[in-house]
Amino acid sequence: MSKLSGFLLAMLGLALAGAAGAQGLRPDALAMFGGRYALDCAKADSPRVLVEAQQMRIEQGNQRITVGTLDSAFSYFGQNPPPDFRVALLGQVKGRHEVIALVNADGKGQYLSLDGDRTVMANLGALGQAKFRHCNEAANRQAVADQQAAKQAEAAARAPVAPGTAKHPSELIRDPRFKPAYRRALGPLSRTPWLGEMNGPAPDLRQQRIGGVDYTVAAFCQPHDCGDNNAVLLYDAAQGRVFGLLQQKGRMQGFGSPPGPLLAELNAIWRKEWGQGR
Repeated sequence: MSKLSGFLLAMLGLALAGAAGAQGLRPDALAMFGGRYALDCAKADSPRVLVEAQQMRIEQGNQRITVGTLDSAFSYFGQNPPPDFRVALLGQVKGRHEVIALVNADGKGQYLSLDGDRTVMANLGALGQAKFRHCNEAANRQAVADQQAAKQAEAAARAPVAPGTAKHPSELIRDPRFKPAYRRALGPLSRTPWLGEMNGPAPDLRQQRIGGVDYTVAAFCQPHDCGDNNAVLLYDAAQGRVFGLLQQKGRMQGFGSPPGPLLAELNAIWRKEWGQGR
């Protein structure tokens, strides 16, 4: 008797959980992630997970547990998903036991791993650590291609940009002349992720002439918390100088030691970008 069989017997009263009221998988998600996953796709009797539009079935032989209220969560890990993550399939057994199927991809294609609440994991035993391989070769090839494309895009997003060509703060931070000047201006503040990476919401860069000097003006904020954590800066590319004004949790402070006239300009820019005219 396998460990999966023990799980099925323990959950026997829940095995016919209905999918009524389930969100269900969208057609595009079903096309990418639906179908049969197995420990060994070559063996018909291998333990398997069948992903359908409204439900997911965990099977061994003629034994079955049905997971209803199935839905997909592409943002399951928020802004920083593991590199191989594709989607989380979420469901419940009889509305009482949470089940999560994480679909990932590696060089061989897609695979699914099971997770869930304490009852689910205790009864799955070793199968809770298993990889169920997708048995659709076309979907596997597409998953590998998608992951490779995503990694290439990520590498491109980290690649340096030619000085003076940045159009957005997320590009400016990759300017090899700007970045060291900016880090010097920030000092210890550079260890604050959203400041050091300039990866939050932001308008495009613009140019402004102040006191006979041409500055690049940047405004950006912390992802999901722009109201209380935001910044503006002036970058003098010719001299390699950065002056900025930062709000963190309602507290204002300058960085880069802006002289009085520039600090006044920074305050005006900040009020326009983040202060709602204050």
